[in-house]
Amino acid sequence: ACALCRTKHRVTTTWCMRTRGVYLVSTVARRAHERAKGRAMAHDGTAWWTRKTVLARSASTTTTATTATSPPSADDEIVANDAKARLQSSVLATFGAWFASRGGEIHPRVRMTFRPESGWSLEADSAIGKGEQLVKLPKKLMLSCDGEDVSAPLREVMSRVPSDLWSSKLGLLLVRERIAAQHSLFAPYITLLPSVHEGNPLFFQHDAVVDLQYAPLVAQIRKRSKFLVQLVGRGATVDDGEDFVNAEHPDRRRVVMEVDANALGWASACASSRAFKVRGPTSTPSMLPVIDVCNHSFTPSATVRLLESGDGDVELVATRELDAGEAIELNYGNLSNDDLLLDYGFIIENNPHDVVKLRWDLKLIELAREIGGLATAPIGAQAAEESLKGTTVNVDDVMQITSWQHAALQRIGLVGDASNVELDIHAHGVDKKLLAGLRVLYSKSPTEASRAADAPYGEIGANVVSPDTEIKALRCCMSLAALALGNFQTTLEEDKRILKECSPSVNAQATKTKQQVLAIRFRVEKKKILSGAMARLNEAIAREQK
Repeated sequence: ACALCRTKHRVTTTWCMRTRGVYLVSTVARRAHERAKGRAMAHDGTAWWTRKTVLARSASTTTTATTATSPPSADDEIVANDAKARLQSSVLATFGAWFASRGGEIHPRVRMTFRPESGWSLEADSAIGKGEQLVKLPKKLMLSCDGEDVSAPLREVMSRVPSDLWSSKLGLLLVRERIAAQHSLFAPYITLLPSVHEGNPLFFQHDAVVDLQYAPLVAQIRKRSKFLVQLVGRGATVDDGEDFVNAEHPDRRRVVMEVDANALGWASACASSRAFKVRGPTSTPSMLPVIDVCNHSFTPSATVRLLESGDGDVELVATRELDAGEAIELNYGNLSNDDLLLDYGFIIENNPHDVVKLRWDLKLIELAREIGGLATAPIGAQAAEESLKGTTVNVDDVMQITSWQHAALQRIGLVGDASNVELDIHAHGVDKKLLAGLRVLYSKSPTEASRAADAPYGEIGANVVSPDTEIKALRCCMSLAALALGNFQTTLEEDKRILKECSPSVNAQATKTKQQVLAIRFRVEKKKILSGAMARLNEAIAREQK
């Protein structure tokens, strides 16, 4: 009988399709399991994946689907929770044995915990000192696109994936391993991956996407969705080929897989939320079992680094002392809420790295001047002193600027072949390039424009241009922020009211889905950024007017 689901299987298989877990039937396999278990004994004499503390169960945090006419009894809930806990215990036991048998090591005072509301995570079972190795991961436990077991046909399909959508490239490999099922060396790891990614906007219902009300993020969602459909359409076949299994690699198993957009979407979401570039920002991402269940924090308690052995092995190391029960967290990077939501399916309230995207666009600047009461204020060549105008340049058929204004904007990087017109607004101000560029446009002389473009440029209160020029530039910045705020269909106060009404403690019959609530929380953070930036700019204008 299967050790996972307690039903009979053919003895020739080692894969339980009912629980999607690997179980051990042969004497050789059982002995290998026991040897692996012995190498991973914890300080209390048990393997880390069999400790009772490994599953955080709570009847109050787990819900069971029932009919409207028959609410679950307390006994039903307990039975359901116990069944889920047993399933997770089985999955973890299989995974733990596989992890240890392939050379993975985990600190005896670290536990892998499953919580119904948040999934898997790593925690300190008891106090751990700074600098201690928490997890050791050999290279053969990493799932990567540059592995030697990736077939040529699969590599060819991967080559069609743009570099900025690398998660789909790794996702193709993940789909292949999932279809390989018990024949995959990574079967226990695949079983541990989440089956759904409800927080990833790629899987948002239409209403939730609309509720984002933020064009830059919606454009990214559409770009990713369009790519998935274009790459595999309604289905694409990838065959490892007959020569994939050969004399040098007799243990390989040829896989012929049908990939559709849904499968690749799931795999891409797994990859984007779990992969690491351990060899630097331009290196090939790899999925790191155990390490990849660590949650995010901008004040992390651990870090991932390459071992000095040079074999490609990595380790998870504590960067400070850890208390008993404390979560082991990594910093995924100084990411905005756009990046966190797209790749990881969550956002952070008051994220210090969150921004509102903007572009350097003279048409937009002209519109901002109108709503800011600056329509009659000279700008560009009109702002220059008559004797200093010299030759002028027509920019985008919108504005005439002097040659020295054009040169200053080029130094800032807002015009020319090497220009980057993508700008950010953050809670404590605006993009330095934006403020510097507006100072240049309102400059009256080559000297003033040069000072505005000198590095470091764009600091609020830098006193590099005349008060008149500074006030106009700050007011135009403020108008641009107001325009961005006006692009949202609801106000910040309305959104806060909606979120309050969606709270279970206030309204048990809330009509908004979890995805819609997440979308509203996302746009609330954007509005807070714009409101904060406008307040900071208003303060700067008041100081200049004194």
